[in-house]
Amino acid sequence: MDVPQARFPQAVNPMERFSAEKIVGGVQATKGEFPFLVSLKSSYGSHFCGGSLIKKNWVLTAAHCVEGGYLKGVTIGLHNQADTVGVEKFTVLQIVKHPGWDTNTMTNDFALVQLSGDSKFAPIALNTKEITKADFVTAGWGTTSEGASSISKILMKVSVPFVSKETCSAAYEGITDSMLCAGYAEGGKDSCQGDSGGPLIMGSGASMKLAGVVSWGEGCARPNKYGVYSKVNGALDWINTTTK
Repeated sequence: MDVPQARFPQAVNPMERFSAEKIVGGVQATKGEFPFLVSLKSSYGSHFCGGSLIKKNWVLTAAHCVEGGYLKGVTIGLHNQADTVGVEKFTVLQIVKHPGWDTNTMTNDFALVQLSGDSKFAPIALNTKEITKADFVTAGWGTTSEGASSISKILMKVSVPFVSKETCSAAYEGITDSMLCAGYAEGGKDSCQGDSGGPLIMGSGASMKLAGVVSWGEGCARPNKYGVYSKVNGALDWINTTTK
């Protein structure tokens, strides 16, 4: 079995056997397009994973992003990593990993992060339905090519279509019911290192819903190697119970 590569920057990799993700084949997002998107920061203040504001004081990200104790702060409202005008910065009150999270299989790759205060930005709604067809958007500050050493300063986005479990299982062993796949058979567009924990989005504008969390893949944007996301509608009970 191919070792799954978490979409996590190797510079602050909490699990040596994984390598993280960034947007490949995308375009710059419009400033303010994804107000719920957050940047997880290390003790050095550097971005290493994304996340989504789902309540005023709760962020949903990937469990593999919070392994190793790197998470020290959360920044909301960023577009350019070098421009912090108008952004919010929070410390972390608590981190709750999904009880079914398995570091070996990447099953249930979810974590909830409680912020030190309430954000003024609007949270994203959660998708509650099973998906059989969709065009998604994923966004982040990850690397823009596989193996790149630095993240993108500007927020990038890319459109990726839904991939069935059957098709994805032909590309990878170990696709579980907690996972959702998206991407192109020909490759070329994908999330990549540094995008881990970020959103897989359905819809647009005020009707955007969070369908998945960037989790893993083999390389980035390779042909027949889709991006694998943690499926939000399969974790609703845990999310609602934890954040109530």
